[in-house]
Amino acid sequence: MKKFFLAIASIALLASCQQPALENTDKGIRLAYVRIDSLQSQYNYFQELVLELQAEEAEIVTELQRRQQSLQENIELYQQEAPKMNARQREVNEADLRRVQQQYMAIEQGAQERLMVKQNALTTQMREDMNVAIDVLKDELNLDFILLYEEGGQIIFANTEYDITKRMVTMLNAKRDELTEGMETIPSSAVSEDSTSEE
Repeated sequence: MKKFFLAIASIALLASCQQPALENTDKGIRLAYVRIDSLQSQYNYFQELVLELQAEEAEIVTELQRRQQSLQENIELYQQEAPKMNARQREVNEADLRRVQQQYMAIEQGAQERLMVKQNALTTQMREDMNVAIDVLKDELNLDFILLYEEGGQIIFANTEYDITKRMVTMLNAKRDELTEGMETIPSSAVSEDSTSEE
């Protein structure tokens, strides 16, 4: 899961690295960078997605643990009762336990696949948000290069003068707030129209 979040952050950063046009060399090359850790912790929508994924993962884990415990209890019960059973009864019970175990494995695989689909969808959404921000900021800031910076990464030092993370985060949060407010406004007006038509 941690790798997934880092992947989203990397995509987000690539799409969001633009700051005030900074002239970094004599040739006028302009560059800036975005900090992955800061983007992850300060971009509100990203945090919402993280919490959503964590909640879904927790539900899946809880359900799988419940099923696994039930299976284990059935196995233990069978082991206690097996000496009292004839060969046919043992065969039937063992077949039933195998079936339940196969069902558990299928449910586990299906849950993992559903979670992966959701992760991919959220990654796509994050990438789209970042691309929109990049299109605006690259023109606004007139940057030639955008770098990703994270502790332990390939960039071992970065002058904070070229850190555009805060600007990117502010823009992303503002855009998300506008979108959210727009979505909240539409339903209320729709309800108003419906109630008027009913009268």
